[in-house]
Amino acid sequence: MKFERIYKNITGLSCPIFGIQWNAPVIEADEAKSIIVFLEDKRVLFNPANMEDSNHCALSVLEIRSEITKALQALPTSSNLSNSLKRMRKSCHDFSNKLGHPKFSTFDQPVQVSILERELFKLREKFGVSVAEISVAYGVDVDDGLASIIPFNNATNT
Repeated sequence: MKFERIYKNITGLSCPIFGIQWNAPVIEADEAKSIIVFLEDKRVLFNPANMEDSNHCALSVLEIRSEITKALQALPTSSNLSNSLKRMRKSCHDFSNKLGHPKFSTFDQPVQVSILERELFKLREKFGVSVAEISVAYGVDVDDGLASIIPFNNATNT
C-alpha cells in the first residue's frame, strides 16, 4: 500500500506511548465479492418468470437497491465497481417505477404478468452485463443461478 493511501486513512495520533487511529480502506475486490454473493441469493434475478410474484419481486428489488446503495457509500465514486453498481441501481429504479406504479394493481392479471415478465427481462439483462463486468474485473466466481443471466455471445467466444 502506498504512503499516500495510508496517510489519507489516518484519523488521529496519540502520545506518551505511540498510537495511531485510522480507517481501513475499502478493498474493491472484497466489496465486489460481497455484492456477488448477495446477488446469488436473489431469485428475482434468475428464477423462471412464471415462478415469480410481482409483490415479492418488487420487495426483492428494493432490498437489492438498498444493498447496492450501502456498497456505493463505501466506494470511491470513480471506480469501475461503483460504475457497475450505479447501473444496477438504475435498473432497480426502472423496475420499481413500473411495478410500483399506482395503476399497476388495477390492470387485469394477464397484463400484470406481461409487465412483470418484460420488466424482469430488462432487469436481468442489465444485471447480467454488470455481473459479468464485476466478475471479470475482480476475479469473482459467480454461482450458476446468477451466471445464467450473463449474456454470452458464443460466436465471439469460439
